[in-house]
Amino acid sequence: MTSLRTVVQDCLGKGETGESISVREDVLGVYGDDNPRARSVVERLDRIQTQPFVRIALVTVRPTSSPAEQNANLQRDLDTANAIYQSECGVWVYPVGSRVVSTDFLGETVQLDQDDCFGSGHSVSDDEDALFDLGRDMGAEIVGYYINSDVAGFRGCAAHPKHRLGFWVGSSATQWTFTHELTHLVGRNKHRTNDTNNLMFTNTGAIQNLPPDLTDNQCERIQDDKRTESC
Repeated sequence: MTSLRTVVQDCLGKGETGESISVREDVLGVYGDDNPRARSVVERLDRIQTQPFVRIALVTVRPTSSPAEQNANLQRDLDTANAIYQSECGVWVYPVGSRVVSTDFLGETVQLDQDDCFGSGHSVSDDEDALFDLGRDMGAEIVGYYINSDVAGFRGCAAHPKHRLGFWVGSSATQWTFTHELTHLVGRNKHRTNDTNNLMFTNTGAIQNLPPDLTDNQCERIQDDKRTESC
């Protein structure tokens, strides 16, 4: 039987230089305490070896005056992303790590200066340029950022500087916003303005018949994305 360390090392690249492996984080993908549930190491090891996955790094931004605490919804969002991707597309989401960055470049309220959220032709602000530099050394091409808000009032946004893939979610995000923004990047899936059952409906707060759906075409785009890898 293949050992746990061998599976994690060969398939995920963790422990290659002899560092310790955390069953909680590196195998089960648990970085928060906000979504307690029964989790099986055996099932997870099987998934690692047999199902395609997408790597993501997670960064929570806090002002220096507040406790350096991870976002309270982080584990909920990870579990939601995995539930949707697995049930709809046979893909899972692998968090390579979670980091809290204490900084004041977004001010005391951690509000991003962002005027638009266009998929193309996006004007990158100085705030965005600084934000999307964070977490680039964590081992994933895609970085998800937890901030408080932006000046335009979005729940989240997947517009990003060139060659720095990522998205952010704010305090007004719904349970589906994190996965919605991730899916803009993985497969370059666009909004669906007339399908209120779909994850990519424009307003995640108005999605109906929960949990949200993904179409066969959307799943094919996720499966075929160059950032979707297999053991």
